[in-house]
Amino acid sequence: MSLLDPVSVPPLAEAYPCAPARLRHYLAEEPLLSLPALADAARVLPRSEVGEWGEPCEVAGLPRAVPQAPADPLALLQSGGPGRRGVVLRDLMRLPGYRALVLRLVRELEPVIARATGPMQALRARAFISWTNLRTPFHFNPAYMLLLQIRGDRVLAAYPAAPPFLDLARREAHLREGTKRLEWRPELAAVGHQHVLAPGDGLCLPHAAPHWVHSGEGLSIALALSWQCRRTRAEADALALNPLLRKVGLPPYDPAVRRAAPWLRAAASRAGQRLGLV
Repeated sequence: MSLLDPVSVPPLAEAYPCAPARLRHYLAEEPLLSLPALADAARVLPRSEVGEWGEPCEVAGLPRAVPQAPADPLALLQSGGPGRRGVVLRDLMRLPGYRALVLRLVRELEPVIARATGPMQALRARAFISWTNLRTPFHFNPAYMLLLQIRGDRVLAAYPAAPPFLDLARREAHLREGTKRLEWRPELAAVGHQHVLAPGDGLCLPHAAPHWVHSGEGLSIALALSWQCRRTRAEADALALNPLLRKVGLPPYDPAVRRAAPWLRAAASRAGQRLGLV
């Protein structure tokens, strides 16, 4: 049986990799994605792969976060919730059953993905679980992402991976420090394209697309796949070369400005890394 609704695959092919695309899936009743199964997975995964996520919401949309004392994510899952924070399982593909499920899903995605951006690389699968209204602050992930809603509902607002939402300084800060969070300004609320996701809904986001997420009331579970391609890895290498280029008076590389793939800059960056110059 297919995991993706075949009718929703052609629109994905038209949008990927440049624009968000919705699709439908049949994973809402998958036993491995139930709360008890995910609690079992959390017990098996390394403790470093089980963490907290989200900030409590007061108002639907973009609320002000309320600081909360951290809870033990594993204990929260084992008790079945509810909690004021959510739980994320970061590397589900470590576990054979989840790896097989994700690879089944990838086999259905690959004809669309590979035709546009080549083989999927650095594939990761994560599960997000929450019991109350939670938000993920405005941020970006330097990867393509497919978010599949399994239980409950959530709203995801997507923005273009370009100024004023994502600038070169933020891209470079991520390379240096791993920083993903972006500055929020109230006027951005009316600009993002809000997608309401219910069980069976999925949303594919372009590489590095800024977004925020607000999960609804009650138990909410989502499966997220992320991946790179040859070009996005070249972009990361080219960005790493920017400090050296500035030192010698050359213009830095900015993916939002230069549309051509930076193959030569990426090769120079990798050479510089081997020589200790980058």
